[in-house]
Amino acid sequence: MTPAIPESENVNVLISDANWAWPQAVEKIFQPRGVNALVAENGADVVQLVHHNKIHLAILDMGLDEFSGMQTLRRIRQYDHRLPCILLAQHVDNRLLAEALGLHANSVMAKPVDLKLLENQIDRLFVKNYASNIFSAAIEVEVKSQADLKNKLTKRFSTVIKWSFKKNERSDS
Repeated sequence: MTPAIPESENVNVLISDANWAWPQAVEKIFQPRGVNALVAENGADVVQLVHHNKIHLAILDMGLDEFSGMQTLRRIRQYDHRLPCILLAQHVDNRLLAEALGLHANSVMAKPVDLKLLENQIDRLFVKNYASNIFSAAIEVEVKSQADLKNKLTKRFSTVIKWSFKKNERSDS
């Protein structure tokens, strides 16, 4: 049976900090749904976040620092064998696809990333893995007053959390 996400649980998507337009993805895909986008500065931070937090999805860039996305996924699998993962790569070839399949990556996407395709892939992963349609539903924001608008914007822009374990800091954007 697919484990459902409890209503009271925050949904956390881990994103490696890379050059694949994550600010636009966060703004268009995650923020309107109140999903926490945990942005890791490097591969080591990705592994630490998975080890210490409940993560629902990891989006890993193959162009990370000393850890490639594949090396990071290999280390993640030591802690969590079932975490859905999407790998992003500049060059996708058969070797990369075979290695990703061997590590149970759910998807490998070519960069530059098509945000609509990414959103569709995330929706499919959440339906399959958590029986959640959080990414399926259209987002509508109803504003009743200026104070209501301020509260909604505060909630939207508090969903990006940037981590750096190396610097031992967390900054909420």
